[in-house]
Amino acid sequence: MVEKLVKVGSTDGDRTVAKIVQLASQYSSSIKLVKDNAAANAKSIMGVMSIGVYEGEDFKIVADGSDETDAAEAFYEYLK
Repeated sequence: MVEKLVKVGSTDGDRTVAKIVQLASQYSSSIKLVKDNAAANAKSIMGVMSIGVYEGEDFKIVADGSDETDAAEAFYEYLK
């Protein structure tokens, strides 16, 4: 399991959510976004929408699986 902390840079509303799900779907690992006490499966558009992804917020990226390192790094680069 790989965990990375990131502060979200600029976002583009619903397009950001769609892009997160699209990015997550490229990896076989399970990927979660954790904010405060809420966690969302990054492969679920409803899950990501439920926690909201807004500029300036702190998230923990949690990836677990065969390509977890690559997945966590890709999410970090996209969200920062």
